Order: sequence, then C-alpha cells, then structure tokens
Amino acid sequence: MPRTAPRNLPPLDDVGRSTLRLDLTASVLGAATQAILELGPALAKKGFNATDFEVALLASGQSAGLVLSFFIAHLAMHGRKMPLVFWPETLRAVFLVAIVALNPAFAMGFVLCHAAAQVFHHMTVPARVAVYGLNYPPELRGEIVGRNRRILYLIAAGVSVAISSVLDQWFDLSWFYRLIGVDSPSPGKLVTWILPLTGILGFAGTVFFARIHVREPVANPGAHAGSFLRTLQQFFRVWWEDRDFRRYENFYLIFGFANIMTIALTQIHAVDRLHASYFDLAMINVALIQAPMALTMAFWGRLVDRHSPARLRGYINLIFSIDFLVLALAPTIGWIYAGRICRGVALGGGTLLWMLGALYYARIPERVPIYLGIHTVLTGFRWALAPFVGIWLKALFHDDARPIFFITFVIVAGSALLMIRQSRNEPPRQHPPGPPMPAPRMTGS
Repeated sequence: MPRTAPRNLPPLDDVGRSTLRLDLTASVLGAATQAILELGPALAKKGFNATDFEVALLASGQSAGLVLSFFIAHLAMHGRKMPLVFWPETLRAVFLVAIVALNPAFAMGFVLCHAAAQVFHHMTVPARVAVYGLNYPPELRGEIVGRNRRILYLIAAGVSVAISSVLDQWFDLSWFYRLIGVDSPSPGKLVTWILPLTGILGFAGTVFFARIHVREPVANPGAHAGSFLRTLQQFFRVWWEDRDFRRYENFYLIFGFANIMTIALTQIHAVDRLHASYFDLAMINVALIQAPMALTMAFWGRLVDRHSPARLRGYINLIFSIDFLVLALAPTIGWIYAGRICRGVALGGGTLLWMLGALYYARIPERVPIYLGIHTVLTGFRWALAPFVGIWLKALFHDDARPIFFITFVIVAGSALLMIRQSRNEPPRQHPPGPPMPAPRMTGS
C-alpha cells in the first residue's frame, strides 16, 4: 500500500485511509469521463462541424453547474455531503449515455448533452471538497488530493490519445465492426459510441466514491438548518468582511475571465487555422496538459499545504501565461505543444488551488461550504460570459484569435505580479482546526 503521509507527519486514521483508497478507485474509473469533458469543444468542432457559437455554448456549459453549486453549498452546510455528489454525477452519466442516440450531423444535440453533463459534473464541487476537508487533516490535504488527482490525469491523458488514434483511423478496426455486425462508422459516429462508454465508467467511479464515510461535523444543539435566504446572507457577509478572500477572488475574476475567453477560441483556431487532427486536439487539450499536471501535482500539493494561495497562484500564473504567448505567435500546431506543456505544469498547482485555496480563508470548518460556494459561483458567472466575449472579440479582430491570445498573456502575467506583491501582506499559512472529532456521525450514500 502506498505511503499516505510524508515523514515526520502523523499518519492518516481509518477514515482518512478509507477515503484515500475509495477516492483513488473513483479517480481511476472516472479518468475517461474527465478526458471526454476536456475534449468536448474539440469534438464538437472536429466531429460535428459545430459553429463558433455552438463551440462557445458548449464551453460555457459548466457555468450553470458552477452557479448551481451555490445551492449545493447551502445543502452541504446543513445536511449530508455524499448524496450531493452521487446524484448529480449519476445525471452526468445519463446525459453522456444519451449521446448514443445522436446523429453526427446534429451538432446542437451534442452540444446540449455534453453541456448538461458538464453542469452536473461541476455542481458537485463544494460537496466533494467539503468531504476532503472533513476526512483529511489540513496539513496533509493538498498532498493527498494531489496524489489521487495525479493518477486521474495520467490515465485521462492516455485515454485521450487512445480515443484520438481511433478517431484518426490509425488502426484497421474493420474486423471488429464486422464482428459486431455494423458498417465502418465515421469519426463523428464513433464519438456517439465512445462517450456513452466513458459515462458508464464514470458512474462506476461515482458508486465507489459514494462508499466513503463522511466525518460530518458534530451537530450544535442550538443550531437549526436555516433557510436559503440565510445562506445567501452568509455569502454576502463573508464577501464583505473577509478582505483577503475578496481580493483573492477579484484576481481570479480578472485572469480567470481572460483565460476562459480562450478555451473555445483555441479549438476553433487549431482546427480552422492550424488544421489540427484528432490526435493534435487530444494532445493540446488533454495529454500535454494532464500528463504534466499529474507529474507535478504532488510537488504543488506540498506547496499548497505550506503557502498562501494568493502568492502561490501568482508564481503559477507566470508559468501559465507562457501558453497564451505561444498561442499568439505559433505558426504551426507543433509550436502549440510547447505552450500546452507549460499550461499543464501550471495547472498541476492551479487545479489544486482552485479546489482547496478557499479553505485557507475559511478559518471555521462549518463555513467551508460558504467559501467554496462563493468561489464556484463566481467561476460559473465567468464561464457563462467569457466564451461568448472571446467569440465576439475574434469577430472584431477580423476573425483572428491571435490578438486575443496576446491580450490574455498580458492580463495573466500582469495579475501574477500583482498577486505576488499584494500577498506579502497576508499572514503566513496556518492550518485551521479541523471539525469536532468526538463521536463523529458517519454517513454514506
């Protein structure tokens, strides 16, 4: 069994070890779904010949899930966490399986099903991270989550390459099609077969994750569940009173919006201007991003456990910005590969900070869902608007995405320097006390 804690730190207890094991199994089974969700805009453009608007609409799909995470955060504050992960992820699988009924000429059908899967995938974030916050000790949380995510991203990278090689018809699979009694399908039709299979695998991972026993906080006899309006009031109170957290989120608003503007544009630019194949799209969207993420995530996880998220995010953004500069200047698809490796290294830490950074500011465990809810809802609003702003700017620049990539480079690099400078005023990293431990109420799905 792999070592679950660095030397000279206390080992995990039974609940922590069980959580690690089941989350790792869920990550392995969910890796194919992760790859497909990342490839969505590229598959819409290449396999379904989607318009720029349809690609932007698909890219913005997760916005509704992130905004709806406000309701998940509200429910997570006052009830069990695991059902708030299990049922949305079950619906994610349903929409991925539904793609099997689509005609490859019906791009909007693919966009709607894939976007719905993204909605249910992303709305679980506050509940899932709350489980990590309750079951893992704070001094080990980043490293443990980083290790499990590393496995997920490595497998997702391999799955994306395998899928792209089939779609690019590198192998003669006519014998297999004859065996199952069908004609050789087009790449678009193959997409409608592959995505449902990944949805089924992802659901199997959800079943394993749902077996985790959550160390729910001990109920306060004087507390009551509270109304949705009360939760909303707490959202605004936290936003108003916690200046450091508000500044941290404002930086995310600036560089995050700029980054999201480029998500759909990258697929459109790669296909229309650089003539990318399915293999190229798999490399620049999954393999060359998630493999470096996996290789660096344990390293970043240790830093997340020790440093201010604002300061660490600033240094990460300096690496992150290189990708946009390469996109602005690259004459061929091969150049994009180098920039995507830099993006992957940065996202190794950036993904952990996005998931766990809000916990640094939530000093009281019971308020963790509020901080996570604010973070995910604001991200959702960015995803709702930014892809369409990117398409609009592309039209202003005579259908050329390169100027937008360069503008994004300037914004991300500039915000990085400001975050590093302003983070000097934040207190050193201190681990908040965990949830009350006596006689914890153990819950599962």
